[in-house]
Amino acid sequence: MKIKHLLLVLVFAAMTFTAKAQVSFSCYHREYCEWDDNMKTFSSECTGYDEPSLFVINEQETMFTHTTENIKSTYYVKEKNYDENNEVWTYDVVSDAGNKYYYIFDPKNKEIRVLSERDDYNTMIRFLVKAIF
Repeated sequence: MKIKHLLLVLVFAAMTFTAKAQVSFSCYHREYCEWDDNMKTFSSECTGYDEPSLFVINEQETMFTHTTENIKSTYYVKEKNYDENNEVWTYDVVSDAGNKYYYIFDPKNKEIRVLSERDDYNTMIRFLVKAIF
């Protein structure tokens, strides 16, 4: 009986260590960078401000929420990829308002970048990450 109990405990312990949990990114700053069509890159002169916010990705990576002091938005993942060379996770998403975005979660550089294209106007929003948990 003790062997069965020990095996059961080991199985549950193994499941705990391999289970994937939700991930949260706590941010402290937001900035906007505009596309420079002549240089074919985003401007290095971005405008921003301090703003605490929180991104929470569910464990299945099918959706995530972004919460600020004033609003909470949900994003539904249409496609996700991991870029091994750059060590980033990318997500094609649709917001709860119906807008399309391309998110890049970059834990190595403690950034989240959001690409938005509307009517030939491209913007990158950059969030600086304080903590990942």
